[in-house]
Amino acid sequence: MPKKKDVNWSAWTLYYVGRGFELFGLIVVSLAMVNFFGTSEMRPMLGMTGVGGAFFVAGWLLSKNDPGRKK
Repeated sequence: MPKKKDVNWSAWTLYYVGRGFELFGLIVVSLAMVNFFGTSEMRPMLGMTGVGGAFFVAGWLLSKNDPGRKK
């Protein structure tokens, strides 16, 4: 029988939490563009876009190291 492969659960959890943050950030940025399209309110749109961008960057930093990639 083949040996059971050890799984690094903490690395995989960080990876998928990071991917979730990236997805959430993209959704927030998209909603900001849809909600404020054609309005003269620039500051709330920029604030919402900044929050979405921050979530995306945080997710990218968390999921930068793919545990499944062979080195």
